[in-house]
Order: sequence, then C-alpha cells, then structure tokens
Amino acid sequence: MKQHKRLVLSVWLAAALSACSNAAPLQWPDFTHAIQRHAPAAVGVGDAQGVLGSGFRLHDTRYVATAAHVVRALQGAPVIRWESKPWPARVVRIDDEADLALLEIAADAPMPGLVLSTRPVMPGQWVMVLGCPFGAGPTATTGIVSALPGAVLEPAALSGRMQLNAAVNPGNSGGPVIGLDGQVIGLANATIPGGYGLGFAVPVAALAALLSELPSTP
Repeated sequence: MKQHKRLVLSVWLAAALSACSNAAPLQWPDFTHAIQRHAPAAVGVGDAQGVLGSGFRLHDTRYVATAAHVVRALQGAPVIRWESKPWPARVVRIDDEADLALLEIAADAPMPGLVLSTRPVMPGQWVMVLGCPFGAGPTATTGIVSALPGAVLEPAALSGRMQLNAAVNPGNSGGPVIGLDGQVIGLANATIPGGYGLGFAVPVAALAALLSELPSTP
C-alpha cells in the first residue's frame, strides 16, 4: 500500500514537473524603446531658483500638466526646463484637491507631448514613471499598478490615488505615469516616508476633468 502511494506521488510529481517545463516562460517587458521614445516628454517644473518638480506637455496643446503642490511652492514665475533650457510659463489653473495644475507655454516650445489614456487601469499592469527627481534629468522608474484608488484610506489625501510599486522620488511629483502603450494613466503624486514600494499617482481621469472645465484647449 505504501509502495502504491509512493508510486502515485512519483507519477504526480513527474507530471507536475513536465507541465512546468512545458509552460511558457514569464515574459518581462522591455522598457528600452519606451524610455527612449517617451522620456523626452518629461520636463522639470520650477522657477528662477531651480527645478522643484516634474511635468509633461499634453499632446497638441500648449499645456504642461504638473502637481499643484509643486506650483504652490514656487518662489516666482513658473519656468519649464527641458534639455537644460528654460522656457517661461504661466499658470492656467490649479486644483488643490486633486493636486493638479496646468501651465501654458509658448506655441513654439519644442518639447514633445503625451496622449492621455481613456482605457481602464488594471491592478498588475506595467507602468513607467518619468520625471526629474532632485532636479535631474529625465529619468525613469518602472513597476506595476499595485492598487486602484480607495485601497489606501489613511491619510485621507491618498484615498483617491492609485498605488504604484514604481519608485516615486522627491521631484517626481507631477511627472507622467505611462502604460506600455505610451499613454498617460496618471501623474506621480506622493510617497510615504519609510514605506518601501509605496508610490502614489493622481488618476488621469482627474486631469481630463480639469481640462474639460477650460473654455478651449490652446
């Protein structure tokens, strides 16, 4: 009887190992092309003193989206920095509750734009966070959407944010969070000191709502 049980177990293990060996290997996304293509769309947002946060230009507009708390911290007129050059900007709209701000730049500003996604965001999907942390120059971190808004309830300001495990560093605020298709699904917003892998982003729907309140898109 024991020999029969050992034989059955051996057959089961052999079948399980065979199934594992025949299964398709896990495929990790290659972000090389995405970084090369979309990182130039990330800009620094600051003033004459330097870069305080990040942002990005919206496709086919003169708007640059960023975080409200970045704009509130400026000591003077906003300046967009792209490829180490300053571009003057003006504040168009600030939504403190959503932590979003829109700046306007000159029509001939050369920085590329990004498209806002209209697809549902799913936990587990791959994302890339672009920005200018610590005033550097566009950099990228990668990860997944860990949870949708509502998963974190305290502090209350984070209840409406997506949770990411991609690193969000000081200076990333306002930078785009994009999917593998290169479209923006959110804006980097905050992290929790001492919390490893706890980054947060404002959902792109909040930015779309802010844009819809404007009389026209320049």
